[in-house]
Amino acid sequence: MTAKEFRQLTPGCHVFSWKLGSVGLVWGPRGVRQVALGGADEEALAAKLSTDHPEAPLMKRPPAPVAAVVRRLRGLAAGKKDGLRDIPVDLTGCSAFSRAVYTALRRVVPGRVITYGALAERAGRPGAARAVGRIMGANPVPLIVPCHRCVGADGSLTGFSSLGGIELKARLLHFEGYVRDREHQRGIDHLRRRDKVLRRVIDAYGPYLALPDKPGPPYDTLVRAIIHQQLSVKVGRTIAGRVRDLTPGPRFPSPQQMLALDARKLRAAGLSGQKTAYVKDLAARVADGRLDLRALGRMSDDDVIDALTTVKGIGVWTAHMHMIFHMGRLDVLPVGDLGVQTAAAGLYGLPDKPTAAQLEAVAEPWRPYRSLGAWYLWRALEAGGL
Repeated sequence: MTAKEFRQLTPGCHVFSWKLGSVGLVWGPRGVRQVALGGADEEALAAKLSTDHPEAPLMKRPPAPVAAVVRRLRGLAAGKKDGLRDIPVDLTGCSAFSRAVYTALRRVVPGRVITYGALAERAGRPGAARAVGRIMGANPVPLIVPCHRCVGADGSLTGFSSLGGIELKARLLHFEGYVRDREHQRGIDHLRRRDKVLRRVIDAYGPYLALPDKPGPPYDTLVRAIIHQQLSVKVGRTIAGRVRDLTPGPRFPSPQQMLALDARKLRAAGLSGQKTAYVKDLAARVADGRLDLRALGRMSDDDVIDALTTVKGIGVWTAHMHMIFHMGRLDVLPVGDLGVQTAAAGLYGLPDKPTAAQLEAVAEPWRPYRSLGAWYLWRALEAGGL
């Protein structure tokens, strides 16, 4: 593909769907001016681009050079190793340093990553990692200028400015062949070999993302879990924020602070009387050492469950969630989870409410990666169509 092909084009925009949502392209005679990554609503994305770029009319059928770009972008999610370096981009308005950063980044091949610091050095300004981070956030043409291939110094994914955030970044890297966690990849490969039903889910979704790069403190995670019980995500977040605001700083009140708080303040923040008792009990057990959260990592799965369920309000389900999403345990099967039950029923032809024994039979081939299997069941349920 050459810049000459684009010089013959008038400005326009086109929206299309792909494996990871929707994409909007805006182009002009100098090349692609914007790549907008959206959610599932193509119409909303098209309306936004039309508003932002009135000079670039929406086209249902893009001209041949743009249609070729569309095919190649779709290929990324199919695992095609396409660097896209020959696609011309219009970086009008970008600073000289931004251009240097984008040029250096386009040399990073699919399946590889580069740190912000290394990218700054390649662009001629060693030590300017933070500036590179800001430039990544302003990247007008993600995918073509592959800002998803830029990671923190410790390998963490950090931010991604496009809709979909870090999850989309991780999925893009996965489909390009980048292995973030070798044990997770072994688990994914194991599930694909042993379960043809899960293989389809894995191939559609991609990487295992249960554990964040930087998990929060275990005490905070458990407080949050108690707050969120039987609440919608939105309501749970609101109440959790109010509880955090009861003491200075970004974290929940420490065990000692939680014990000193008047129960009426917790109730005013939105906690029920029962949940107030639960977080107080958790705080008391952590404060006096009856629950040693630091020791959990050395315990077996069964012993972790036994330790956590001594706390009022923490049952086996909450313990399972903590083990999967905070501790990173890979062989936990939450048979009491409604989402796992519903997805398994739809995918494997089980009764609407399968028994623990039925779920364990389905998951037996997944060992020792049953956490991954459960997580992909949740992804299948989110995708719908069960």
